[in-house]
Amino acid sequence: MSDANRPKIPRNVLVVAFVALFSGFGQDLITPVLPAYLALIGIDRAGIGLIDGLLQGSTSFFRFVSGLLSDRFRNRKFFVFLGYTLSSVSRPMLAIAGSFWSIATLRFLDGVGKGTKDAPRDALVADSAQVENRGRAFGFHRLIDTAGSVVGPLVAAAFLFILTPSLAAYRLIFAVALIPGAAALALIAFGIKESKKPADGKIKIKGKFSAPFWVFTAGTTIAMLSKINDSLFLIRAHDIGISRAWIPVLFAGFTLLYALLSYPIGIWSDKIGKLPLIAAGWLVLSVVEFGFSRDPGLVAALALFGLFGLFYALTEGSGRALIADFVAPEARGSAYGIFYTVTGIALIAGGFLLGSLWDRSSPESAFRLSALGSLIGFLVLGGLALFHRKKISVPSIIDP
Repeated sequence: MSDANRPKIPRNVLVVAFVALFSGFGQDLITPVLPAYLALIGIDRAGIGLIDGLLQGSTSFFRFVSGLLSDRFRNRKFFVFLGYTLSSVSRPMLAIAGSFWSIATLRFLDGVGKGTKDAPRDALVADSAQVENRGRAFGFHRLIDTAGSVVGPLVAAAFLFILTPSLAAYRLIFAVALIPGAAALALIAFGIKESKKPADGKIKIKGKFSAPFWVFTAGTTIAMLSKINDSLFLIRAHDIGISRAWIPVLFAGFTLLYALLSYPIGIWSDKIGKLPLIAAGWLVLSVVEFGFSRDPGLVAALALFGLFGLFYALTEGSGRALIADFVAPEARGSAYGIFYTVTGIALIAGGFLLGSLWDRSSPESAFRLSALGSLIGFLVLGGLALFHRKKISVPSIIDP
């Protein structure tokens, strides 16, 4: 099929998006209730940050490995299926885990799965989409993916309202994650069509990545070093007066905004450039983090969570599309793996340190430091956007 006749949202992008919807549903049944469950069984803020860090750490390392291997073997589908399998098995097993180390191990395995599928999945989307519609493709993927992350918390909230928050209720929620995980695996097995490309037997990195890719990676890493992770945001929401039963609804609310904005922002990024929108997202996050440092009231907190959703909509899809623009097609898996690994390690270190600062000092101190780091990220990425304003006005720096 010629480029002129290719659909703006190709088959693989559609299938991958709905795989992500089911998996996101399973993941976000768990995400908004896990911090409360951990607190209920006696794990402190630093421990919660460490468990989240283990998830992020294993995710980061295996993104790097699977990204390289998917370029080496020119097989995205295998690694996508393997990764989703690990996550789909480990999540419902939380229902029978009740100690710090058993939960930490399962979150680690979930991270291995997430890391194994993320870079090949994004490379598959980039490979399947036309250059001029790449932002649209990633925006569509984020829209459908995030829809699952809206439904998941609402289902979790329904369980909590019906059963009231308790160990038994949380464990039932974890067990239900088995169902969407199985649906995601079936879609991958029967829906994704791998393009057949022979492997050349070598992994080549030198010369494949442009200088803007490295600057973008560095700027995002700086910002990630001080980004408050989602678990600590949800703990903060409870601290300011939102009940545990309503936390999943709050999570669904800002995730819904993220979903609704992702597709139009993706289309917009194809027209005006992706870097300005990404830089603006980090400025928005700085405002959110500073707002939470001042112990906001309920109404202000809800508005800040809305802006938190806007941050993700501005940065997630556009960032993934931008990486594909910055590197050669045969190195996309490696590029996603490197980017995710470096920024993920920064997020882990920052999450643990901010959690420790929270325990030893105050949440206000943690959020102020985080706001400063996000502001620095905005300045670095905004400077890159200005420096490359002529280049980023076209859809891609490197055409496939």
